[in-house]
Amino acid sequence: MSTRMARLLLTAPVSALAACGLSEPEAESLVGCLPGYADVAASAPALLADAQVRDAAVLVRVDGQTVCRLFFGSYGPSTTVYTASAAKWLAAASLLAVVDAGALTLDTRTVQLFPAASGQAADITLAQLLSHTSGLLSFSRCMGRSDDTLQECAETILAGDLHFAPGDGFFYAGPPYTVAGAMAERAMERPWAEIFRTTIAQPLGMTRTGFGDGPNPALSEGEVQSTLDEYGRFAQMILDHGLYRGRRVLSDAAIREMRRDRTSGLPSVYSPRGELPYGLGAWLDAVDAEGTGTVLSSPGAGGFVPIVDFPRRMVFVFESFGEIDRSWPAIVALLQQVRVAVDREGLSRAAGLSVSSPPRAARAVLDGMGG
Repeated sequence: MSTRMARLLLTAPVSALAACGLSEPEAESLVGCLPGYADVAASAPALLADAQVRDAAVLVRVDGQTVCRLFFGSYGPSTTVYTASAAKWLAAASLLAVVDAGALTLDTRTVQLFPAASGQAADITLAQLLSHTSGLLSFSRCMGRSDDTLQECAETILAGDLHFAPGDGFFYAGPPYTVAGAMAERAMERPWAEIFRTTIAQPLGMTRTGFGDGPNPALSEGEVQSTLDEYGRFAQMILDHGLYRGRRVLSDAAIREMRRDRTSGLPSVYSPRGELPYGLGAWLDAVDAEGTGTVLSSPGAGGFVPIVDFPRRMVFVFESFGEIDRSWPAIVALLQQVRVAVDREGLSRAAGLSVSSPPRAARAVLDGMGG
């Protein structure tokens, strides 16, 4: 497919999407938890209090149905917070949409878009950038600076030293995502903010989520913000193999590539999560025998933690902004309770003994929750 055709496919206006039946998503209505998940709602306040987390929100969806939607402190449905590293998942998805459109491939090398790239930096592939196996530097001062452009910052990063030869190790870092985004800008001849809006944000109705309109967004963290429900829609699309409300956002092949273990067997030069494998834009918290991620996550340092659990058909999003080290014990404990409830409800449904009611019949509004 030509670059021009790819650009046309990614520039369908919102009006055209609506004409094809791609209307804006309905607003979530549940506040609280369905009866089968009441123990999750009951224990969440104490878990957060123990972790000294005042402001937070939690979303749990199972089989496409919202079963818990909780707000604490000042947080409500419209609250936007910085996602920190959870932005990597959004960026990787946008880049996979560009691959779907035919403007790039996962094997596209940096030198194909940046002819000045030399040495080992010239042979870095898009897949290596998105899986932190490129060998690029751990940090660059140009990232997010308003007096630089994404293109200029990428050129600076590519001119720097590498930690190791491309594909020879794992180093979790931000600069590779700046280079990947700059590759997409060159391939599509459009700014990154527009690429994200047309590939991911508009199809999912993410009106409060974005990388900003500056010339040099930090694709890996920076100023990227989102809301509980909007990131939940994104996670639901991942769970549904690229579909959202019946429309195709990413190809099933793109989701399979995202879930493929790209780091097992490689030396870990730097990882904030030990030996946990990585796919494209997301950690693989669990993998099957074929090396396919069955549980994906992309935690942000501020406490924004999205998780997609394929075996349970579950989406879990925890929204907060502070120090993840402080909130992490509460997140882990809450997630464990959610998984127990999901498994219990699944057994009940299998036995024909479902104890949950439809969302609109169970508006379990809990004391002390806003929104």
